[in-house]
Amino acid sequence: MSIVKFFVVVFVLLITFAGCGDSGSSDVVSRGFGGSDSANFGCDGTCPNEVLTSGEVERILRQAVAGAKILGVAATFAVLDRVGNVLAVYQMPGANATTTINGKIGAVGGLEGVTVPATLAAISKAGTGAYLSSQGNGFTSRTASQIVQENFNPGEMNQPGGPLFGVQFSQLICSDITVLNPLFTAGISTGSNLLSTGGRGPRPLPLGLSADPGGIPLYKLGDMVGGLGVELDGQYSLDREVFDFDDNIEERLALIASRGFEAPSERAGDSIFVVGKSFRYTDLSYDQVEVAEEPLPELNPAALTAVTLFTDGTIRSGTRFGDPASGITKTSRAGVPAAVLTDEAGNPRFPPRSGTPLAGGIELSAVEVDALLDSILFTSFRTRAQIRNPKNSPAQVSIFVVDTQGVVLGMVRSGDAPLFGIDVALQKARTAVFFSSTDAGDRLNEVRSRNGVGAFDDYVSLVRAFLGPDALTGTNAFSDRAGGNMSRPFFPDGINGRANGPFSHPFPGTSVAARTWSPFNTGLQLDLVFQRLVQPLGVPVNPPSSLPDSCTDSGVLGTRLRNGIQIFPGSVPVYRGKTLIGGIGISGDGVDQDDLIAFYGASRPGLDAIGRTGIGDPILGFNAPPEIRADNLQGPIENTRLRFVNCPESPFRDSSEQQVCGGL
Repeated sequence: MSIVKFFVVVFVLLITFAGCGDSGSSDVVSRGFGGSDSANFGCDGTCPNEVLTSGEVERILRQAVAGAKILGVAATFAVLDRVGNVLAVYQMPGANATTTINGKIGAVGGLEGVTVPATLAAISKAGTGAYLSSQGNGFTSRTASQIVQENFNPGEMNQPGGPLFGVQFSQLICSDITVLNPLFTAGISTGSNLLSTGGRGPRPLPLGLSADPGGIPLYKLGDMVGGLGVELDGQYSLDREVFDFDDNIEERLALIASRGFEAPSERAGDSIFVVGKSFRYTDLSYDQVEVAEEPLPELNPAALTAVTLFTDGTIRSGTRFGDPASGITKTSRAGVPAAVLTDEAGNPRFPPRSGTPLAGGIELSAVEVDALLDSILFTSFRTRAQIRNPKNSPAQVSIFVVDTQGVVLGMVRSGDAPLFGIDVALQKARTAVFFSSTDAGDRLNEVRSRNGVGAFDDYVSLVRAFLGPDALTGTNAFSDRAGGNMSRPFFPDGINGRANGPFSHPFPGTSVAARTWSPFNTGLQLDLVFQRLVQPLGVPVNPPSSLPDSCTDSGVLGTRLRNGIQIFPGSVPVYRGKTLIGGIGISGDGVDQDDLIAFYGASRPGLDAIGRTGIGDPILGFNAPPEIRADNLQGPIENTRLRFVNCPESPFRDSSEQQVCGGL
């Protein structure tokens, strides 16, 4: 054997063994570039919450400008706090004023080719770093790129889609969960959108979550305090190849600017593993990028940029996460740490309440909602986290319970759960209810008939050709995992070259269809919200005169899908017998963990574990009867059924019990 062949064999073996092992308990440390050892403070969600001061925001911007001058470029920078308040936007003279959305696969339709202000891209990138991260994990917009594409990892053929496939279309301006600041609306009519002049969040992100490298989280003393976004190259895109290491100038600038606010290396994405694969944090390390030397350049006041709906062009201090002023107030429930969304007076926005009345009075009662919240939160506390360090930490998630009309009946979240999960958990709960409803098909057809800007395929006919004529008539209980199965550009998921699921578009090159799939054109998910997503961006009328009060057509759907749908796992519909009465949505940890927390939390054993023995069905709790669950449905491929939920093998920190979802 030649010396070259010897080293090739050794390399392959090393890679093979590095990918083996249990994804939830691996102690393998990747070689990656994430964060800084000097930022390790051992925080696990219990460290005090810090705050970015206006002076620190100014320093970050001055380091950013220094880096840009070293590299001979002009860029746009945005700094946000943890709940999404924009603390500053700085656009250097000569920087690109706009950027164009490009999924890099030649896709047609959706947001592909749309040009947007660079300031909005920078805000979404900064918000991605902040919203995906916590004291237990640090993720970037490059991490987001890795987990929203057609394969995980991207470029690794015949692997399932990214675990957070579809998450990019969340945190939107049209959501009823996000909070706008009326000081920055510039006379635009805001309708029924929630407003707050203080630091109360969660704030929306103009383009949703970003997959374009150059957005990173910011930390102080181990606490995640915000995010930084950089935009300069005129392309709002993603990384299609994760097996190399790019020298991305936007990411390079983000690292230069964030010195002193680095993510802990023990919490950065590349120290966290899913199915034996580590997340990518950045393609460069702090050791590889330039240092902004003192004295740092002064900021040009004219470059501090006002952005309608987000900032008036001044530098602000952040809001301390967990304080009532942040809109997310720490508390406790079921004997474990928790938090809730709060209003201006510090009161819970969504205290437990009864559902919209149903025939026979079978709607969820406030007592039952309270019991579900207790059971689900306690289940999450028992559950071993997938995407947090240190190992064996409790999962930290956001939890929503809704009724048959998508009305929020109650919410709670773990204290340090990533913020993105708030909007996403509500999307998931509403999605499960809607697709399990008797009139889902009729309502989608009506939305299609009224559609204005953008295209809207005949999804009802497509799904009925796929599953049979009873699809979307309330015959079956659909979870987000089941709906997500049908929302992939390949079915079965990840088998490259196969035809698309009925809620998706074909992958470019596999069909002559007029519209093709990309992360910027996902199918039904985007079509439902497209008009109201682009309206605040100035498409087709710039500037807009008003903001939508729903992400979907409220004239048809009311509140049922008000913040859009979601297409990755973490929800179950709620039943009384065989009658749909609501839904549960979970988001914030691994997707199998989210499934488990929803499904087990609604089950008889879950309710019993928290002492709610008299609540719910004596066998099923509030779960759908097994015979109507979507995993009974088979599509056009023989022996290939939809999935309802997928639970981890041995999920609980306090028990070695396996297959805990079996038989529920």
